[in-house]
Amino acid sequence: MTALVDPSEIERIVGIERHAVRHYARAVSAEQTVYILHSVLCRERHKDLRECLFSLALDNGIDEYDWSGMEDQAVRVTIGAGGHLIPVRVK
Repeated sequence: MTALVDPSEIERIVGIERHAVRHYARAVSAEQTVYILHSVLCRERHKDLRECLFSLALDNGIDEYDWSGMEDQAVRVTIGAGGHLIPVRVK
C-alpha cells in the first residue's frame, strides 16, 4: 500500500514544484521507491491522498520496462491501461 510522505518533503524528493492539475513522480533507484507529487487540485479533493487514483495505480505496482530510462528524475505520470502508474514520455 502507498505510504504517506511528509508534504513539506515531497516536492524536494520529487524535484519539482506542485502543479495545479498534473501529477508528477520520481522513481528513486537507490531506494527502489516511487514517490508521487499530487496536484494542487488532488490535494483539495482528497483528505487522504492514498484514495487518489494515482496512488491506487501505484499500489498495483510498476512495470520496470515502462520506467526504463526515467528513473531518478521528475516525470509527469498517468495511469496505464493495466491500471499501473506509468511515466508520460515526451517526444
